[in-house]
This record gives sequence, structure tokens and C-alpha cells, in this order.
Amino acid sequence: MIGTFLKTAIAYLVCLALGDVVGVVACTIFDIAPIRGSSAALPYAIWFVLGVFVGLIAAFAAGTWIAGRDDKWDEGPRAGPIATGIFLSALAVSIALCVLFWTLYWAKGVEGEYYVPDSMPHSLTYLIAALIGLWLVRLVSKPQPKA
Repeated sequence: MIGTFLKTAIAYLVCLALGDVVGVVACTIFDIAPIRGSSAALPYAIWFVLGVFVGLIAAFAAGTWIAGRDDKWDEGPRAGPIATGIFLSALAVSIALCVLFWTLYWAKGVEGEYYVPDSMPHSLTYLIAALIGLWLVRLVSKPQPKA
């Protein structure tokens, strides 16, 4: 159980950090580029889509690491328990990140516009979307019937 948590936490945090870099670059490009129809909802869409992909990638990376490089871990007999452990571990990490960000940024009223982790609404959108991606992996991870 500890191994599952540590492997998931590492994979999840690395994916969140890489996704954050991509999101900052995308938000900056859309902020400075003269794009017609740019709205306040665009950063939320960027962070939501990135979050879902981060969750999917982190789940499969952690699952492959936990299962020992088995290419089809999500179809094996341990798929359900592995995916559940990954989701619960990522949920714990997300809650810890929210507490950390609250302490460092959100409670102090940092004006971070739409960057994660400065902006509380955008950060929550990103983390919740990542958990949605992880939950989707949990829903589809089940043993395949033997032919």
C-alpha cells in the first residue's frame, strides 16, 4: 500500500508539474496573441482539458510502475484494486496540495490571474479535472473475460 501511494504520488506530481508548465505557456500565448473571441472561460477550458489528460497519463504511468511494466495492467486481474489505489492516493495528494496552496497563496489573496497554483479557481479546476481523468481510468480498468 505504501509503495502504491509513493509511486502514484511521484507520477501524479510529475504529471501535474509538466501539465502546469504547458498550461502556463498556453494561457500566456492566448493572453498575448490577438485572438478574436478570447474570453474569461478560455483559461478554465485550458486547465480543465489539461487536467483530464494529466489524470489519464498519471494513472497509466503509476499503474504501469505499480504492476511491474505489464503492458495491459488495466485489463489484468489486479486492475480494479490498482486503479482504486491510484485514485485514492492521488486524491490524498490533491487534498494535501490544496492545503499547501491555501497556506502559501490562496489565503493571502495573491493575484495570480489564471495561473496554477496562484489562482484558486483555476487550480481547483485543474486538480478536479485531473481527478476526473483518474476516475475515468478507474471506471474502465477491469479484468477482461478469457476467451
